[in-house]
Amino acid sequence: MPDSAFEETEQQFVGLLESAAHEMGDSEVHFNRYVLPGLERSAAIERRCARDYRPVDHLYADRADGLIVTGTEPLTGDLRTEPYWGALAELFGWAEGSVASALLSCLAAHAAALLFDGIERETLPAKCSGIFVQAIRTDHPLTEGLGELVHMPHSRLNDLPSALLQADGYSNLIESPEMTWTVAVKDRGSCTFVLVQGHPEYSTTSLLREYRRDLVRFLRGERKVVPAIPVGYVDDESHRLLESFEAQVLARPTDPELMSHFPLEPVAQRLVNTWQLSGAKLYGNWLRLIQHRRQCGA
Repeated sequence: MPDSAFEETEQQFVGLLESAAHEMGDSEVHFNRYVLPGLERSAAIERRCARDYRPVDHLYADRADGLIVTGTEPLTGDLRTEPYWGALAELFGWAEGSVASALLSCLAAHAAALLFDGIERETLPAKCSGIFVQAIRTDHPLTEGLGELVHMPHSRLNDLPSALLQADGYSNLIESPEMTWTVAVKDRGSCTFVLVQGHPEYSTTSLLREYRRDLVRFLRGERKVVPAIPVGYVDDESHRLLESFEAQVLARPTDPELMSHFPLEPVAQRLVNTWQLSGAKLYGNWLRLIQHRRQCGA
């Protein structure tokens, strides 16, 4: 993830894992943090990584039951040309025979489908951003107790076509005809790979702050199009506030100073988190899956 989101993303995943451990009645979930080589970071983040993270090579000598790999903003149009591609491919290959399950988020999910199956992701006509209702395939351990429908956040510019995943043996467990899938799984070697294209780890205000970031990029000339207000995320009053601010942006499209008037607090105070419990249940089921496979010696 970019430096600006490094600590926030870490807190989101740690918080979700802690909620999942509590949900499954097991507080003995231990995790270590590792970093891949090839990513340029600020001096502050480099110091943080040196203090709290280990190089990914250390993981290969450690005993791990499960693996989570987060995403980052790509630098190129082809993931195979990213500076970390070789290290990421080695990590996925190691996971295939070394952990019970690997949960791959966002870009990491797209990279795994490309590496293992040759499935190329497709650029969307516009950014997918919002909270979407998803249907649940209820006959899999990962979706136990989730009911038939859940809300899940999405924030991405690309998509892995659902039909191509299914043709290559993936099971799409959480998906919607409106904007394809959130979670898909496939067994490889001794590992269940869980691809997560949505963001169940997001905090209540994550999409709002991403929307604000994209507005800043537009006003700086880094984006060609004004970002759309996230779908299904804010109430009517908040939508009116954001539409009013959008009108100001369209009237003064090269004035970054406008962002000092962005209605962050009024909108944030009205947000309702509709996905947190489902995210904790999903991750709790993932921990149970790992626990079961470990006990069975799989």
